[in-house]
Amino acid sequence: MPSRLVYLDAPVFLSYVNDDQDRAPTIEAIFDEGAKPGLQLFTSELTIVEVAFGVVEQKSKLLDADTESRINNLWVPGSPISLIEYYRLIGEDAKELMRLAITKGWSLKPLDAIHLSTARRMEVQEFHTYDDKLYKYSNDVGFVICEPYTQAPKLDLRTGC
Repeated sequence: MPSRLVYLDAPVFLSYVNDDQDRAPTIEAIFDEGAKPGLQLFTSELTIVEVAFGVVEQKSKLLDADTESRINNLWVPGSPISLIEYYRLIGEDAKELMRLAITKGWSLKPLDAIHLSTARRMEVQEFHTYDDKLYKYSNDVGFVICEPYTQAPKLDLRTGC
């Protein structure tokens, strides 16, 4: 059976680290699926920087060892997430996506453009994010952009996921 290639955007990992009660069970199920054949999970190495701390740490200005461990465990060898290195072609593609957004009257932040470009370079079928501002880029990047779901998805008629 061919693998389903899925890119996970930084907000997915932040929801996991923050133990968002509405999202964490789905994300954990995706991680479990990614540990088995049939699903390959990707994200950019830039996600390591975007997921530097949890919301409780940010609000309290106090760092927590358990939160740091939860974050670090996302990137350890053997994790179901493959980290993709940033390189020049990703940057050039990201720049073109940002320029395309301007022609449509949209705005695309640099890190979001890098994530979309990285996913495109990995030839994923799906890009999972909780950033609904990115959904409109599906036609431009050639893959579905939607909220994370497990193998028993609830079809969202807006996004096709």
